[in-house]
Amino acid sequence: MTDTSDVTLSRIASAAIGVGLLVASVFFVWQGVPQQFAASLPGETPSQTPLTVQAAPPDQKIVCPGPVLTYVAQETTPRGFSEPTPSVLGSSYTTTELDSEEFLQEFAGEDAKTAPPPVYLQQSAADGFLNATSVSEVNSVFAWGLSAQSCQAPVSEGWLVGGSTTTGRQGVLSLANPGAVPATVDLELYGESGEISAPGAKGILMQPGERRVFSLAGLAPGEQSPVIRMVSAGTPVTMVLHTSLIRGLDPDGMDLVGVQGVPTTERYLPGLYLESEAALERVSALEGYDDVGPVLRLLAPEEDAEVVVTIVRPGLGDLVNDVSLDAGRVFDVALDELGEGHAGVMIQSSTPVVAGIRHTSIGDPRTDLSWVSSAPTITDVGSLVIPSGADATLHVLSHSDQTATVRFARVSDDGQDVLGSGSLEVDDFAVEVRGLGGGGGNYLFETDQPVSVAVVLREAGQLANLIAVPPPPELPTVEIYAR
Repeated sequence: MTDTSDVTLSRIASAAIGVGLLVASVFFVWQGVPQQFAASLPGETPSQTPLTVQAAPPDQKIVCPGPVLTYVAQETTPRGFSEPTPSVLGSSYTTTELDSEEFLQEFAGEDAKTAPPPVYLQQSAADGFLNATSVSEVNSVFAWGLSAQSCQAPVSEGWLVGGSTTTGRQGVLSLANPGAVPATVDLELYGESGEISAPGAKGILMQPGERRVFSLAGLAPGEQSPVIRMVSAGTPVTMVLHTSLIRGLDPDGMDLVGVQGVPTTERYLPGLYLESEAALERVSALEGYDDVGPVLRLLAPEEDAEVVVTIVRPGLGDLVNDVSLDAGRVFDVALDELGEGHAGVMIQSSTPVVAGIRHTSIGDPRTDLSWVSSAPTITDVGSLVIPSGADATLHVLSHSDQTATVRFARVSDDGQDVLGSGSLEVDDFAVEVRGLGGGGGNYLFETDQPVSVAVVLREAGQLANLIAVPPPPELPTVEIYAR
């Protein structure tokens, strides 16, 4: 990475310390009679200037998924695999365990060892960025694969695109409430034939600090292409899908799939890895491996949609396809014959949609899968925590018709020291990639045009994705008239 100017480093370092500092003081003032009453009096109406105030932002909270959960043999309760310790970017955070059902660890043994519960992290908005990543590398007779997920901020509505419940495909849906009050959660599930009737998916009560899990197969049995909408009342919650594959008797891939934002007419998905066609052809010819090729999953939940899908391939040229969607029905689009390397996907739709991509890394003898989610837009600054180990490749996908300059800095765990820096020039509606190696680190990004940023973690037969996020939005201002 090349050094940038002192000014740039100062700006990025300042962002690490100061983003989210939105505190404003509220003063009580008396300016005569209320405006509404004064306007009704005869004569000239006295002017009254409103007081514009902004409440102090709440503490930041993010939930880490904990061990990967999957089912073993014919058991009806999942087990936990690995004991991940989150890698954290934060200057003054606290860690709290969530209350949860107890699940046995992979090999519980005679002492019936239980899997560690997930945790949530909390930090004042005045203390800068809070971000973290949980990663698990599993290699056992029951589960295999690399899974990574950025710890998520709670939301009142989120969409999850990924997974399957056909033969050999497992999914454990995890909900967590890090708030101080109870939450009531409704799940809406969609599949290839439309909305799925799922008993037990409505009115899920979650106590403060509680995590609950559900079998995806119990909610959507035998479904090739599920999409889940989560709506929470009372307080925001998080949702993550633990998905895994069994081919015959052997485990062959796993992933953690997080939520994405509400449906929109534009979606951007950086972080697509294209395996070589020779490797795909070799493996897909085997029995039970017909799902190793990349697939784009789309849903227009409310209205029919005409969708333009653009595959942005550095050095290979863009490919454009048109897709028609029926409202409420999930549609999987095979992304065949795209060449080898890294790419991004841009979606423009006539009505709001959600989207995700499944892709694969092929090793010898096993494969691994990962789900690429629609990424949030970064218009100013953003952050991402990259774990060490697997080789990391940075993807920056432009949303603009102008060239974007994206500066990035690797910073210390508390965000106060810049350890290295660099920059990328991203052409209009293009994707730029850069190798970051396997050292990991905490990264801050600054851009002058809207972009989405992702990282692909990959080794032969191992694959995972991470997405950079902007800081929490500012609270709206309110105008107050004295009464």
